[in-house]
Amino acid sequence: MRPTINQPSSSQSVDRQVLLLLRRKGAQTIEGLTMLMGIGWGPVYSSVDRLSRTGKVSLTPVYPSEYRVSVGRTVR
Repeated sequence: MRPTINQPSSSQSVDRQVLLLLRRKGAQTIEGLTMLMGIGWGPVYSSVDRLSRTGKVSLTPVYPSEYRVSVGRTVR
């Protein structure tokens, strides 16, 4: 029997990429993250939603329908 190797899911990979990018470049809008990461808006939005619910990122409104995403306080 072959051992099972757990590959990170694509959502976990996007989450890690978002956190890494925010640590390197500082706060970004969701649109800015999408452009910098070179992936679709949907995966980035979903990742930011997941990360904000766990406190790993925080959102600050900058325009009526735009938010700045930054690394939250609970990330180590």
